[in-house]
Amino acid sequence: MNEVVYRFGNLAVYGFGLLATLSFFWGSFVFYKKAIESHFDEHHVLDGVVMSAFWAFIVGRLLFVIFNMSIFWNHFSRIFLFSNFPGIDKWGVLLGIYIGIFWTVRRVKAKMIDWMDLVSLGILAGTAIFYGGLAWLTVSWLYIVVGIAGLIIFIFLWDAEDKYRTYSWYKGNKTSAKSGLITGLTLSGWGLMSLIEGLLFRRVTAGLFIWAGLLFVGGMVLVYIRSGRTASEDIKTILKHGRK
Repeated sequence: MNEVVYRFGNLAVYGFGLLATLSFFWGSFVFYKKAIESHFDEHHVLDGVVMSAFWAFIVGRLLFVIFNMSIFWNHFSRIFLFSNFPGIDKWGVLLGIYIGIFWTVRRVKAKMIDWMDLVSLGILAGTAIFYGGLAWLTVSWLYIVVGIAGLIIFIFLWDAEDKYRTYSWYKGNKTSAKSGLITGLTLSGWGLMSLIEGLLFRRVTAGLFIWAGLLFVGGMVLVYIRSGRTASEDIKTILKHGRK
């Protein structure tokens, strides 16, 4: 998966690194495009992209080291030997991206959930490219299935981003609902994709089920909290229909 795909003199370009870079740039482009369309300050958006790249690398590498401590214990210099001991944790990358955006939004005093919606859309775009590239590097149809699942989720949310606040099932009795649906459904989508990947590659464990379940349920809870619906109104509606 991480073979050398190009050489420029003594400089080697590895397949996995090239794929990760292309995925990040594509995701950043999608985020940038949507952010500018939403009238975000361009300098703030670019700051967010740079901060996300920095923290994605740091946190992704750190979590990889923690999860593979047997390789790095008493050999901490290996952490910086990326050619001999390559590796980065995908969940660490995602966490790092959100950390970078979090600090950017805090600094510019913008609306956090508005940014998170667009960042989530960009991450989904990059994820689809990443799994498609993995299918090419590994010549495996299994990654194609996961990539298609991510692409479907991305296309659906791309189409919904401009109009979901007016969906009747989302806004409830309010004229317009709050932001947050994109972020919530992205979390739930990651839960589903993680489970699909585990089932396809036969890596299903109790931990995977728990993690995928937490992501899926957490995303749905966030969608409900951010919507215009209330638990009391929904309970009344259910009871009303139950009496009929």
